[in-house]
Amino acid sequence: MRGEQWIERDEKHRYDVDIASGQLLVLDNAGGSLMADVDPAVVWAKEQLGAHGVSALGEPALVRAVPWSRVYRFETQEGRFYLKVSAPAFAREAGLIGFLAPRFADAVLPVLAHDADLGAFLMPDGGEPLRVRLKDGYDRDLVCGLLGRYGRMQQVLATDVDGLLALGLQDWRMAIFPKFYADLVADEDLLTGEGFTIGEIDALRKRSADVHRLCRMLEAFGIPETLEHCDFHDNNVLVREGKFVINDWGDAVITHPFFSLASFLDSATRHHGFDPASNLAGDLKRAYFEVWLAQESLDQLERILCLVQTLRPLEFCFNFRRVRETTGVEGFQPYMGHIGAALRRFLAMLGQS
Repeated sequence: MRGEQWIERDEKHRYDVDIASGQLLVLDNAGGSLMADVDPAVVWAKEQLGAHGVSALGEPALVRAVPWSRVYRFETQEGRFYLKVSAPAFAREAGLIGFLAPRFADAVLPVLAHDADLGAFLMPDGGEPLRVRLKDGYDRDLVCGLLGRYGRMQQVLATDVDGLLALGLQDWRMAIFPKFYADLVADEDLLTGEGFTIGEIDALRKRSADVHRLCRMLEAFGIPETLEHCDFHDNNVLVREGKFVINDWGDAVITHPFFSLASFLDSATRHHGFDPASNLAGDLKRAYFEVWLAQESLDQLERILCLVQTLRPLEFCFNFRRVRETTGVEGFQPYMGHIGAALRRFLAMLGQS
């Protein structure tokens, strides 16, 4: 686990633990951190490290704190360890990792200890974020290998969706996806807060038929629905000595697997500046498509990705709405605008399709 990099969704704010109340406070990135040892999860983590024969070298650093999770880094003589503490809506992550790591030991770090009541778990250090490595030169072979490996994981897990749902993952499959859209556009308070007029909200609601249509089209193809990371990009992949592990599974859901590819490509385009129509982008897509060639032809896989890319802004909205449910209206203020921008992207992509 690696906590130094702020998640993509919050570059202007961070959060810290209020010593008196245990609540999280919004600070700007220049704000100082508070004492970590007031957090009961830190006390628990120290005990767990000790039980593993590991002694912390001083107090842990609070390296990431947002309303839905916080991450501490422990320095020890045996290397770095990370403690993650999640809000209840995202606390299924440790159980999911426990499900994945024995099956995919080369791609998922193990959980060393887990406390469900605290929503806390400990993990070893997995290396540096892939994005940092790629800034020094985009390693096409490494990224293609990552996308192929991740796609094969998804394909294997498509046969065990019931087991994943039993862990508490949300079901966003195409048969259900339109209901989440209907719930979103029915939330007038949220949408007006995101800057939509009543007329614009009515226009969004009229797009429900388009959402149903796109979902039915995707269901008609032979690609099985499966585990989807829901925040898959190169900053949630860790690398060390040429090997990678996929990190930060707290947002994961069951839905169409190609949302992961759409998310990865969108992030890579923004952070590395390559053209979505470039040969590099084509190579990344083909590395992922190769996993699914037994189900559909290459041309059909391109068509599927195009449909998924149209719906991807909605998946982002559904995920961010979970954040709002965690923070409440007041706590969501630093994040206002993200859902509105995503819905406008969706409308623009519908107009292009």
